[in-house]
Amino acid sequence: QGVTPLLVACHQGHLEVAKLLSSYGASRAATPVGGTPEERVANRRGHADLAAWLVASRGWTPLQHLEALTVERARALLRGSADPLAGEPSALERARVLCSWGESDPTAAAVGSAVEIRSLVSRPSMNGKVGVVVSANASTARFGVRLAGEAKALALR
Repeated sequence: QGVTPLLVACHQGHLEVAKLLSSYGASRAATPVGGTPEERVANRRGHADLAAWLVASRGWTPLQHLEALTVERARALLRGSADPLAGEPSALERARVLCSWGESDPTAAAVGSAVEIRSLVSRPSMNGKVGVVVSANASTARFGVRLAGEAKALALR
């Protein structure tokens, strides 16, 4: 009862499967307390990177899941009237970040990527936790990182 392929992927810690299922519109029904069932399962099972990604991608449209989309799937979504400007960050904003930063850029981190917090002097309790990049600014080398269970994203360099 209520067991979905996405919930099973979260239970087993399969981040790439969760991304793929989400790119096909897997439903995540938020509850008033504690996030979605998938987020709670991932947290409970110790899959911090998956839980953080689920929080960061909450409310995304299938088109916003760029890392999991094939060219054919992206074209099909766009032909089916998917809006590249919908959501926050939009699929277009995510594509710009993914395409504009080369591997030679030491600050390169794509929005949606999981990162581990290290050496955070102002909040040492955050060190060792895994979050997801939710915003990035290459010119200032600052990133917004959302951690599961935190109300606001952290602003990091």
